[in-house]
Amino acid sequence: MKCWNYKFIFITIAAVLFSLAGCGSNQTSESSSEAKDNGNNNGQSEEVDIQGGLWIPGTHPVVTEGFEPWAEYVQEETEGSVNIDIQSGSVLGESTQVIKDVSGGAYDLGVTVGQFYPDTPLFKMTILDLPFAFVNTDDHAEITKVVRRYVDEKVKEDFEEMGLKFLGAYTTDPAVIISSEPIHTVEDLQNKRTLLQAPSWEPILNEWGATPVSMAIEDLYTALDRGTVDVGIYAIAGSYSQKLHEPAPYYTNIPISTVAGSAFMNLEKFNTLSPELQQQFEEEFNPKIAELLRDAYTQSKKESLEKITEEIKGKGEIIEPSDEQIQEFVGPAKDVWNNWINEADEKGYNGQELMDEFLNIMEEEGIEPPFEL
Repeated sequence: MKCWNYKFIFITIAAVLFSLAGCGSNQTSESSSEAKDNGNNNGQSEEVDIQGGLWIPGTHPVVTEGFEPWAEYVQEETEGSVNIDIQSGSVLGESTQVIKDVSGGAYDLGVTVGQFYPDTPLFKMTILDLPFAFVNTDDHAEITKVVRRYVDEKVKEDFEEMGLKFLGAYTTDPAVIISSEPIHTVEDLQNKRTLLQAPSWEPILNEWGATPVSMAIEDLYTALDRGTVDVGIYAIAGSYSQKLHEPAPYYTNIPISTVAGSAFMNLEKFNTLSPELQQQFEEEFNPKIAELLRDAYTQSKKESLEKITEEIKGKGEIIEPSDEQIQEFVGPAKDVWNNWINEADEKGYNGQELMDEFLNIMEEEGIEPPFEL
């Protein structure tokens, strides 16, 4: 009888312990499931990895002051659930392939400029790159406002048709003439092999007496160093980051043109994000990258010019042409503006309407165009 009582007590205790273990397991499972659903930002159940490919060198302010701090910002704001890996220097693809690469899913995020894709709707962005468009202002924030407004109103919707999610527009600081020999006047460009950065520039270079040379922009340093080109047209900030002043230590400081760019993500990738995270990109992360890129160019232009001036002492010169000399450079550009309208018409757009909208935005932002059209 006594033995039976011990067995009964043992069985009872075991049953209670088993029951408690089962409850604990269920609670642990439920807690684990709840943590999986709510343990990171925006209800994402798993981490999101975004691969960014930039053809721009890793030393460029677009990378160091733009995309790298942006990636850190996104990671912090999502408590580590979104990781953006930025690969620069054409590691994942060249500048002329980025639209195809990102829309096709070779990588998730990239940047480009309209000049590289004249046979796509991004052609409409090239109006922002017209020669001497912003010659009457040196306020980069004002220029950026014009660029963003125009892209938002006239180009943004085209990105989705190309399989891309538009993130934001930006623009470089104005390009200047950089050269292996001093360029003081238009006459100094006679027969100089000069970078052709876009087809619209060819008639201007011809009027200047230069010899246009077409090449990928990332090959400019090598071309200047080897003497296959004598003259480049490039923004000051970018030129310093790529050390273009080493083979070309002469800078003719004429605000020739800015280059409008855009950042975008693979549309399918964007659509896989939770609705909450998509909203966070739209309302917070997209404006943030646009802000960082604007500030990167504003600050880096000043710093780069100071560094270039110091480093080319005894080797080159910062040349400041007179107003009269500047007008000699500007003169041939008016025909290019008119030709842009005609080219837009040929591509199926209303060129005059696009031009009127561009000039209207400039006027509203207080910027005087270089010509009356």
